[in-house]
Amino acid sequence: PNPTYSIGFMVTAPHLVRPRPRLANWLSSFLLLAPSRALVAVRPFIHAVQHHPLRQRSSAAAAADGAGAQLVWLTGAEDLRLSDHGGFEAASAAGAVVPVFVLDPAVHLSYPPPRLRRLHRALSSLEAALSEEYGVTLVVRRGGASAVLPQVAQECGATACHVVADDVEAPMRVSQRAACAALADSGVALRRWDGALRSGCPWSGAAAASLPPTFPEYASAARACTLVAAAGAPKALTPLEPCPTSEGLPGVEAWIAEAAVAA
Repeated sequence: PNPTYSIGFMVTAPHLVRPRPRLANWLSSFLLLAPSRALVAVRPFIHAVQHHPLRQRSSAAAAADGAGAQLVWLTGAEDLRLSDHGGFEAASAAGAVVPVFVLDPAVHLSYPPPRLRRLHRALSSLEAALSEEYGVTLVVRRGGASAVLPQVAQECGATACHVVADDVEAPMRVSQRAACAALADSGVALRRWDGALRSGCPWSGAAAASLPPTFPEYASAARACTLVAAAGAPKALTPLEPCPTSEGLPGVEAWIAEAAVAA
C-alpha cells in the first residue's frame, strides 16, 4: 500500500472541524437553552432563514451561468468529512453542491462489522453536519457506482463530479475507475483530489516512481517533500433545489446482517 495514504488515514478523522455557523444555526443552538415559549416563537423565523428564496435563486443562477450542479462523490475511503476536503472546497466555488454516497454491496458489504459500524457513524455524522450547517442533503443511493452516479448526474444536471484519488484497496479502486469512466462517457467532467499530507512526492501522481525499498529511505524522502497545511471546512455550500431523491441511511445492523448473508 502507498504509505502516504496509510499515514493520512491515521491522522484524518471524519468531520471534526465545523465551519462558522450561520445565523439560523446559531439560533438553533441558542434555543437549546431557551424556554419552550421562546422556542415556539422563534422556530418560524429559523425555518424562514433556512428556506429563504435567495438560496433557491443562487442554485438557479449557478445553473444559468453554465456552472451546473457539482457532484461530490463520497466513497467512504478517507473522504467522509467536511474539513480539509478538496472536493467540497472546489465544488463550493463552482456551483450548487450535491454530495452523494453510493452504497455498493460488492465493495462496502465486504467490510467486517467493526468497519461497517465506523462507516455508518461517519456517514451519519456527515449527513447531520451537511444538513445543520449548510442545509445540504446527503444523497444516498444503492448499487454499482458506475451505474448510479451517471443517473444522479442526469437527474440534477451535474456538469462535474469531485472524487478523491484512487483508493489503495483494490475493490474501491476498481469501482472508482469504472465510475469515473462512466461519468466521462456521459459528459461529466472529473475533478480528482487527494488528502496527501505532503506534496511533490516522487511516488505520487501520473508519473509515479516506485517506493523506496526501505522505510528509512522512504522517511528521508518524505521529509524532503513539502508539508501541506490542512484546510478548514467550506464557509458556504449552495444546496441544489430541488435535490435528487435520497434513499436514506438504513440502520447499521441491517448492513451487518446483509454482509453476513453475502459472506
